[in-house]
Amino acid sequence: MNPHILIIALMAVGLSACASTPSVPLAKRLEGKTPDERQETLRRACLTEADWNLDQTAARMPAKAQHRYRDSNTTRETSHLKELCREMADLPAIAGRSPIETKRRADLAEKCRRETDDHLDPRSKESAAHMVRVQEICEAMTGFDLPTQAN
Repeated sequence: MNPHILIIALMAVGLSACASTPSVPLAKRLEGKTPDERQETLRRACLTEADWNLDQTAARMPAKAQHRYRDSNTTRETSHLKELCREMADLPAIAGRSPIETKRRADLAEKCRRETDDHLDPRSKESAAHMVRVQEICEAMTGFDLPTQAN
């Protein structure tokens, strides 16, 4: 067998092992967690989703410029979603029964619904999937169901 073919085959196998793996669903990541661990997992997932469109833009740039781009740029969507994530992270890990906390959670759920409606780009399947993930995080953090996005 030609050594070049063998080398190419081994490189192909190696590169296929490096291929991106599908992300673990949020519900699976939250299984078996304490309320505080759950809150931290949701906070991190929310902030990651807030940076989604910066990551999409940076991915088209040379590797050296990607980090600098993410650090020096922000969009309206990114800043709004990060603010929403911080507000939801300030909620207690265990939902209380006080009317004030219930109203605060409902207000944040409504704000999340408005943000997802405002930032959804119906022409992009990636944007729709991103907003579904944001919606899932909002529902988990506030305890309120949001209406599903129309296709």
